[in-house]
Parts: sequence; structure tokens; C-alpha cells
Amino acid sequence: MIFRSPLVVSAILIVVGTASMIPSVFATTWYVGEGLKPGDYYRYDIADVFYHNLAPFEMDFWVQNQTSNGYNLQMVVHDGSIIQKGTVAIGNITPDPTYSDPNLADYTNVYRLTLTWLDSFAIETHPVDILSPVWGQTGIYGEVSIGSIGMQNVTVPAGTFSASTLHFHDSGVDSYLWVDPSFAFPIKAKVYAIKTSGAPTIGYQYNLLEYGNSAQPPSFLNVQSSNPLGGSAQCPTPDFASDSVHNTQSTDSGTVAIEYLYSPSVPHQGCPMDWRIDFEPVYSAIQRISDIHYDIYTVDNQGHELGSLAQSIGRTDIYSAVGDDEETFIETQPPPVVHYIINVAGTGPESGVSDPSDAGMISVDVNVVPPFASASTGLVNTTNTNSNTNTSTSNTTQSIVIPAWIKNNAKWWSQGQIGDDQFVQGIQYLIQQGIMKVPTQSNSTATAGTQQIPAWVKTDAGWWASGQISDDQFVQGIQYMITNGIITLSS
Repeated sequence: MIFRSPLVVSAILIVVGTASMIPSVFATTWYVGEGLKPGDYYRYDIADVFYHNLAPFEMDFWVQNQTSNGYNLQMVVHDGSIIQKGTVAIGNITPDPTYSDPNLADYTNVYRLTLTWLDSFAIETHPVDILSPVWGQTGIYGEVSIGSIGMQNVTVPAGTFSASTLHFHDSGVDSYLWVDPSFAFPIKAKVYAIKTSGAPTIGYQYNLLEYGNSAQPPSFLNVQSSNPLGGSAQCPTPDFASDSVHNTQSTDSGTVAIEYLYSPSVPHQGCPMDWRIDFEPVYSAIQRISDIHYDIYTVDNQGHELGSLAQSIGRTDIYSAVGDDEETFIETQPPPVVHYIINVAGTGPESGVSDPSDAGMISVDVNVVPPFASASTGLVNTTNTNSNTNTSTSNTTQSIVIPAWIKNNAKWWSQGQIGDDQFVQGIQYLIQQGIMKVPTQSNSTATAGTQQIPAWVKTDAGWWASGQISDDQFVQGIQYMITNGIITLSS
């Protein structure tokens, strides 16, 4: 089961009563999101072990307005050279995300697992005394108490504040979060991942960089999102909710179960694809194997290596402290099928493999379709888009012209106004009339197969209807469905 937890591997969180009768001049109640109002803005630096193994980034957000259900945030993320900007909706009772623009999905997940993690213990309907020595229980079996050890001054880039220091001790290390009751979110955190084995690893950490209130959008919003990995602007955004492949395989050595999820389910050459990978004991899908060293390779039909993800980013391997990783990269190999190998080298500290007993590999075949005509990644030869000498769509070199009225059907289908069956009937008509040439027998007809039509084909249909891609590119999607049995042809 692919999942993301802010603190623990296979953790069960148990919340207990939070009332405290400790008398103190500082005693006050607090909950995550308390006092948040339109115009508030926060800027943080954040690193989370579940997001590219603690690669740091900056997250800035401004409360644009309040709604009946919560608030709308305008968020900007600076992730190395990548800039992503968009809207995030959060709730009232807890300020967890209820919606985010797709380009911010990974970052809002980090927001939920870090900045708002304390809403497991303190929400608007159940606030907590910030000096209570027990806020609740956490840990693998809910056996570790988290609570305040008193007020102390803490300095972050935004300034020096008097904050309640929350503490818990597990796996031999101490974790801390600092809460100033005048802020809607904690101002600082250094929290270790709770692991069953291996050396201690930071789970997440963050610092408040700046805060304030502005009726007008702050200057940090004066940026535009960048294309994070290059490639065509037409490339679909990875969408794990509706367009992904999920599976689990045991390595050839039988020592590790590798659970993986990748999106898009059928990537375009020259476009980004995103992988989420969990390394699990073969006897338990809810545990993780810590301190994994692995790599993702592509190989040819004879098994010869074509590329290594680790080498492409200047490493000898990829290290996952908690046995859980996510990697995004450009699909550079050509259609129709790319052979991937996920290879486990063993376990050990970040400096290298010390125990190869878990070594082994799995193979994953991924269907790939041709690049968009405008793709320009430096890794893809887009001049071969229409030649397709090594794909099943090799008969598309002729110019394809489809009557303009057909585009209405494609537009309605992309918008959900007509169903898949009606769309396929339109394809059948085009084939019967000889308007669409496909690599099959003459006088063929089309019927819906047993597989679901991929989401990217519907996206292509919408782009084609609005003139963003050519007739030839649209037909490539139809040919893919025919080749893979999604549309079935008969004489």
C-alpha cells in the first residue's frame, strides 16, 4: 500500500485527551490554524524525507480569501530552479488541503505532513493547552508521548519568539516542534522519522522565514510557474488519482517486495513521468525496509543497460532512508515499450551499501507513445516524430486530414459530454469512410475493447479540437489504442 506518513514507518497515531490544569502565566489554548485570516502570509523553508529524501525547498503562501468551507491560499514554491505557483484550498476545522492545483499536489502533501501535522492533536473543536505535558501519543504502536517541556526562546530567520517546545523521544533520538500561540502554524520543527532499524534520519524540518498580513498580493507572488523538467508544454501532468499504474513485485532474489506507482500510465517520449516506490518485507505490506540503496535502469530487448537514473543525477545509487521514495524524470526512450529495471543493491548508511543480503531486482515494462511535435528536452530526437521507424505506428508518414466537423465530437468527448462508446463509434465511421488511415486490414471497423481509454488520449482529443496538436498527432493516440486492444478492429 503506497502511503506517505510525516513521522513514522508503519505508524499508528493515538490521540488522547488534551486538557491540562497546569497553572502558568503562559497557559493558553491553541490549535493548528488558530487566528488565520485573509491577508495573512507565511514563508517557510522545508525539507521532508518523503519528498526527494529531504531535498529542501521554499514554500510561500498568502490567504487570499475566506470561504464557507475554509480559505483559499495562493501558494508559490521555489524548488531549486523550479518555480510552481497556484491555488490551494484548506479547511476550517483543520487547515489541511481540500484542493490544490495539480502542479502543487506534491508540495501540498508535504504541507499537510509537516506544517499541519499537529492537527492530529489540536484542532478548532478540540484545542490544547500549549503547555500540556501530554498532547497525545505517536510511534509505531502509539506508545510515545508528545507534549510540552515548557516555554523557550527560539530564533528562526523571521525573528526570535517565545514558544512552547513540544518534544518526543523515539528510536534513541529527540524530536522537537516549537509553537508560538500567536501564530496559526508552528514556527520551527526538527522531527526524526521513527524507524525500526538503521541510523536515525530526519523525517522533516522547517523554519519560518517571514510572516505578515497584506490586503494586496505580496511581492513573492509576482512569479510564473516554470516547466519543471523541460519538454513540450503539452505534456500531461502526472496524476496518481486518475492516470497511473500500481503494482507490487518481489525481487528475483525473493528478498524484497517492491511496490510501485507511476504516472502517467502511458507517458509520451520527452515528457515527465513520476514514480513512487516502497521497499517492503515480503511478509508485510505495511512495513518498510530502511536505508535502501537502489537504482532505476532502462534496458534494451537484450537486457543491455541504456540509462541509469542515479548516474543521470551524478550519484552511484539512490538512497532511501525510510524505504519510501519518489522520483520524477523525463521519459527519454522511444515507443512502443520501455523496459525498466528497479535494482536493489542492499542496505546501509547513506555513505554506501554495508549489507547486500537484500539485493535483487524487478522488471517493469511501460507503454510509451511518440513525443509531441514541439518537445525540446535535449534528450529526444523530435525530428523522428512522424517517421516512427521502430514503432507500431510506422504507417503514419502520410499527411492526415480529418473533416473539421469531427472535432466537435472530440471536444464533447474530452469534456465528458459524450461517452467512450460514442467516441469509438465516431472512430469506426472515420475508418469505414477511409478518412482515417490506420495500420490494419482494409474495410475494418472499430469497437470498444475491455481496457479503459487512457486519460491522455482524452486530453489529446481536447487539444486537437482546439488546434493545439495536429491531425497526425491525434491519430497517433488512436493508433496506440488499436495496437493495445483498447479499440478492437475487425474486417
